[in-house]
Amino acid sequence: MRENMENTLTTKLELSHFEEQELIIRTQKGEADAFNPIVSKYQQKIYNLIYQRVKDRETAEDLCQEVFLKAWQALPNFKGQSAFYSWLYKIAINCSIDFLRKQNRKFVVSWEELPPNAENILQAIKKHPSLSQILEKKEFRDVLSKAVNQLPSRQRCVFYLRYEEELRIKDIASRLNKSEGTIKTHLHLAHRKLRDMLRPYLHNEPLGWYRA
Repeated sequence: MRENMENTLTTKLELSHFEEQELIIRTQKGEADAFNPIVSKYQQKIYNLIYQRVKDRETAEDLCQEVFLKAWQALPNFKGQSAFYSWLYKIAINCSIDFLRKQNRKFVVSWEELPPNAENILQAIKKHPSLSQILEKKEFRDVLSKAVNQLPSRQRCVFYLRYEEELRIKDIASRLNKSEGTIKTHLHLAHRKLRDMLRPYLHNEPLGWYRA
């Protein structure tokens, strides 16, 4: 299936509504080749849609292939209650969202993994009676991820290098061509901002900045 879609990647075929419906029915009956013209018709639109979200050509191409593979597998359940492109559009959006969620997890840092010197955050949360339970909740991981992503770019970069790549301060300073003092300042500011952003959550209060 993937090979067939790759062979049609550079072609484009305009189909009438009735031709498209006929090809869908034929595909649902097991004629895999009947799906290729549908891929040709929509592949560029789907690629553009995904690329607008992931901002990477190779990733967009891979996700585009994934979208059509999922569509082909799910086509027996397509009842025609909506336009085919609307149905395909939803699959593309869901694939994009799933990919971006996985990417965002790169910035998710478990509080248990923070080193002892991260006192600015730990002091705010260590007293919480059910911290271990909170850490197990996807909700908290999502909130933390969004909080990290709202840090200023330099603070976010330093935070990521320190806790995701586990680099030492001097190694981060070398990589970014900054002094160790500057790196410590960025890290301190990141800790303080995250502490302030997450304190309401730890007290079961609403987060004014959070958007689900």
